[in-house]
Amino acid sequence: MANLQNVLGGPWAPPQEKRLDPPEVQLLNAILEAGLNEPDKPIELDGKMHRFKSGSKGTAGYDKSGWYIGYSDGVPSGRFGCWRLGLDQVWRADIGRKLTASEEMANVRRVAEARAVRDAVMERQHQVASETVEKIWTGAQAALPDHPYLARKGINPHGARITGDGRLIVPLYDQDGTLSSLQYIAALQDGKSEKRYHTGAESGGKFWQIGTMDEPGTLYVAEGFATAATIHETTNRPCIVAYSASSLVPVTGILREMYGASQDIVIVADHDRHGVGQKYADQASAKHGARVILTPIEGMDANDYAQAGHDLAGLLIQQTGSAVIEKLKVVFGNQLGSDYEAPDELVEGLMTIGSSVVVYGDSNSGKTFWALSVATAIATGSDCYGRKTDPGLVVYLASEAPGSIRSRMQAIKKYHGCDLENLAMVPVPMNFYNGDQDAHDVIELVRAIEQIKGQRVRLIIGDTLARMSAGANENSGEDMGPVMARFDQVATATGAALMIIHHNGKDAAKGARGWSGIRAHIDTEIEVTEKEGTRSVTVTKQRELPSKGDTIYFKLEIIEMGTTKFGGAATTCVAIPDDEALATNPHKKPTKHDETMRTLERSWWDSATEMRNGLPYISRSGLQNFLIKNGYTERTARNKTEASRAGGLILEMLNAGVLESYEHGWIFINEAQVSAMMMQKNGGKSCP
Repeated sequence: MANLQNVLGGPWAPPQEKRLDPPEVQLLNAILEAGLNEPDKPIELDGKMHRFKSGSKGTAGYDKSGWYIGYSDGVPSGRFGCWRLGLDQVWRADIGRKLTASEEMANVRRVAEARAVRDAVMERQHQVASETVEKIWTGAQAALPDHPYLARKGINPHGARITGDGRLIVPLYDQDGTLSSLQYIAALQDGKSEKRYHTGAESGGKFWQIGTMDEPGTLYVAEGFATAATIHETTNRPCIVAYSASSLVPVTGILREMYGASQDIVIVADHDRHGVGQKYADQASAKHGARVILTPIEGMDANDYAQAGHDLAGLLIQQTGSAVIEKLKVVFGNQLGSDYEAPDELVEGLMTIGSSVVVYGDSNSGKTFWALSVATAIATGSDCYGRKTDPGLVVYLASEAPGSIRSRMQAIKKYHGCDLENLAMVPVPMNFYNGDQDAHDVIELVRAIEQIKGQRVRLIIGDTLARMSAGANENSGEDMGPVMARFDQVATATGAALMIIHHNGKDAAKGARGWSGIRAHIDTEIEVTEKEGTRSVTVTKQRELPSKGDTIYFKLEIIEMGTTKFGGAATTCVAIPDDEALATNPHKKPTKHDETMRTLERSWWDSATEMRNGLPYISRSGLQNFLIKNGYTERTARNKTEASRAGGLILEMLNAGVLESYEHGWIFINEAQVSAMMMQKNGGKSCP
C-alpha cells in the first residue's frame, strides 16, 4: 500500500477554516485600504451616517469629510467615502462563502430601500434645517473686520455674520436665492480653523456670491469663503463661493445657465496635495466651458498665495489691449539695434547659460562620469575637453545613486588635486512628478548656496530623469509635460543651465526613450556612446549654437580609492579626454543626407515600424506628425514632406534610390539600409 505521507508531502490534516474578521473590522479595513484615516469612534453598523476626519485635508484637518453607513442585518453591507476626494465606495462583508442568488437579490433590494429611506429622511432634515438657518441668519450680527478669522486671512467681512459664541457665519443659497444652509467658521488657538455646516442642511451645489455683476466682465468661482473674498478684493470682480471642490461642477453649471454661453467664467482651484481641486475644476471646465487657474505652488489656495507675497493679480487678471503688449514684452523689428548679442555660452560651443540639456545613453556608456567632468570644469573654471567655460557654482541632484556620485567626486578630487568647493551634491531624491514642492526646494537651495558662496549657480544636473519623475509614464505627454514644466520653473527662477541625465530606449536608433515631446522641449541633446572600447559624446540637437554633430572623445581613468572590507582594491573612474581616439577617429559632421536618413528612420520607429510588401514604410501624415512632435510648425512639416520640393526631406532620397513612392507615403528600397532597419526591428537578427 502506498505511503500517503509521500503522496501528500506530509501528514494529512483537514484544511483550516478561513478566519473572518467581524464585519466592523472588515469595514474599517476597507476604509483604511482606500487611503482614508481611521474614524475616531468605533465602527457602528446601525444604518446611520457617521462622519469622520478622512485626512484629505492633511493630518491636522478639522473638517469631517469622510463618511460611512453600515447595516448589520442579513449580509453586513454599506458604503463609505469622502466628499472632498469624490470617493463613494460600496462595501459588503466577507461571510466566508459565495452569496446565494436570493441573498444577492435581498442585498441589492435592501441597499436600494435603505437609500430611499435615507433620501426621504434627509429631505425632511433639509426642510427643517432650512427654516432653522433662516432664523439664525436673520438674528445674527454683522461681522467686523477684526474678527480673528478675517484678520488671520487678511480679508473683509463682505456680509459675513457672527454667532453669539463668536463663530463666523457665511450663507449657502439655492439657484433661486433661497437660503439652504450655513457654514460656521471658528478660529482656533493653533492658527487653524474649524468649519462645520449646519446639521441636516443641504450644502452640495449651493453657493454664495461676493460682489455684483453690475459691470460686464469675468465671473470667478472658488472653493472657500476666504479664497473667494481674496479673489474679489484682488480683481474687483464678483467671485462665487462653491464651498467644496465637489460642488464646483454643479455650481458652474448653474452659473452657465444663469449667465449664458458668452459669460467668461474662471474657476480658481485650490492646489491641494491630492489634486482634488484641480480634478473637479477640470471636470467643470470640460462640462460647462469655464477657464481654470491653479496656483503654481502645491498646498496653496489663492488666499495662501497672496498672503505669501506672490502676485495674485498677475495670475488672475487677463491682460487686454496695450497691456498685453507690455506683458509679453513685444519687440518690433525697427526697435532692434545693430549690436548683435551672441548666445551666452556656458561651455564653448556646447551649451548656453539658462539652457536645457539632455544627456542620454545606454547603461555603462559613461554618461554620468562625463557629466561630472563637465561639472568639474565649470566649478573649477578650467577648460572642458578643449573648450572654454564660464565658471560658477554647480548643483548635482544625485537622485538615483548618491553613493556612487559621492565616490566619483572623491576620485575627481584625488585625480585633479582640487577641492571641488563650488560643486554641491544633493543626496536626497527629488521627484518632479509628484508636485511642485521639490522644484521649489531646488530653487530655494540655489538661492541659499549663492548667498553663502557669493557667486551664481551656473549649472544644475538632474540624475536621472527616470528617478526624478518616479511614478510617471515616460511615454505619456500628460505625465511628462508637468515634469518638464517644473524643470523649466527651476531654470527660469535660477537662471542656471539645466542638464538632465537620461537613458536611451531598447533600440539606440530611436534615440532617448520616452515621450517625443521631451526632445522638442529642450535646447540641446547629447548622446553618449561606447563602441569597441571607444567612448564619445555627440551633439544630436542644438538650438542656439552651431555645434550639432560635434563629437567629443573621452575615456575612463581608473582611480584606486582604498581597500574593500575583503582586502581588495576599491576603485572608481574619472572621465578625461581621449586624445588617442580623437587622433585615430577624426570626426566629421554628418552630411545633410545622413541627417535626413536619421530623421526618416526615427519617423519609421515612431510610426510603429509599418511595413508594405516586406519593406519599411512611412506615410506622409505619419512623417508630418513626427516632425511636429519634434518642434516643427505644421506649415514647415507640410513643406518638408512635399515630394517635389527641393530642400525637403523626400526629393533627395527619391533621387538617391533610398525611397520609392507607395500608397500615401514611401517605402525604403536601399538594400543595405533596409537590412539594417530590419535587423534592428528584429532585435539584431537578420530577416529571412
